[in-house]
Amino acid sequence: MRSIRLPRLPRPVKLALVAAFALAVVTAIAWTMSRLDWSVVGVLLTQRDAGQISLLLGGSLLASMAGLSLGFLGWRVVLLEVGPPVSEPRVVRIFFVGFLSKYVPGRVPGMIATAKVATANGVTFGRLMTTAALVMSLVLLSGFTVGLLAGVQLLGARAAWLGGAAVLIVLVLVRPQIVNQGSALLLRLLRRPSAATAASVRGVRLAIVWQSLSWVVTGLHLWPLAIAMGASPPRSLMLCVGAFTLATSIGIASVFIPDGIGVREAVLTAALTVVLPAPAAAVVALASRLISTVSEVLLGAAALATAEYLIRRRRADSPEIPQPAASPRHP
Repeated sequence: MRSIRLPRLPRPVKLALVAAFALAVVTAIAWTMSRLDWSVVGVLLTQRDAGQISLLLGGSLLASMAGLSLGFLGWRVVLLEVGPPVSEPRVVRIFFVGFLSKYVPGRVPGMIATAKVATANGVTFGRLMTTAALVMSLVLLSGFTVGLLAGVQLLGARAAWLGGAAVLIVLVLVRPQIVNQGSALLLRLLRRPSAATAASVRGVRLAIVWQSLSWVVTGLHLWPLAIAMGASPPRSLMLCVGAFTLATSIGIASVFIPDGIGVREAVLTAALTVVLPAPAAAVVALASRLISTVSEVLLGAAALATAEYLIRRRRADSPEIPQPAASPRHP
């Protein structure tokens, strides 16, 4: 299938569109931040002294940012597996432009912007689509598996049957080609171009490891919030990691609901009632959305600023043409 070529635009038009899209992203993020329930911070402050809450919120924010960074590493593995090399700053630029553009209402503007940035940085549209299909498969597969951690406390003695739900990820670890074949079939059904190169066995396994670690570390951000509201630290640890991962995976699977808003909070609140009263569980779910959004914006802005600085410095030292070398062979 021939790859889609986006039309070339005159430089002034391109700069105007870039500026307009950047303004749209900033405006959308500001609007999203204003819509968050900041009152939950006040509720948390009534539970403990300001110093303790500050430490718990800081730990939650760091865990969320660290988990998102691990998720980026999983995406990076797949992108570099299905095509020629791309410099690290350009990989960061492509990922975080797409990551932050999700805040712009509607999916089309963000998809167009991400595709333009990708092609301008040496990544074809087909390669971008293949990466997206593969990563989404691995995100949901690992997410529903790590989410099983919540089942131990939610179901008690009846949780043994959940072991069968982990069979699929074991199968993919043993036969990673299944993911390649599934994503290729999905792209054909959607009539989308695909990359010429499939991800290697090692690459798929490594991406699963990074993504699973991402879920575990990101899920840890819920734990300090639950502790702040009075949950038992030993009892709530696995529940928090599993509940957040399961709730977020269900939210992602709810493709018609932007960012799983409402779905994630409902699942989280229900799961956290095992260790907290329902009102406290709802506060933790809302605080989780607040922490997640702030961490996404801070990490995305910092990563993009760093990438832009490195790209411009490299360009100043020696003009760079984003045309990668020949694709390496994969087993």
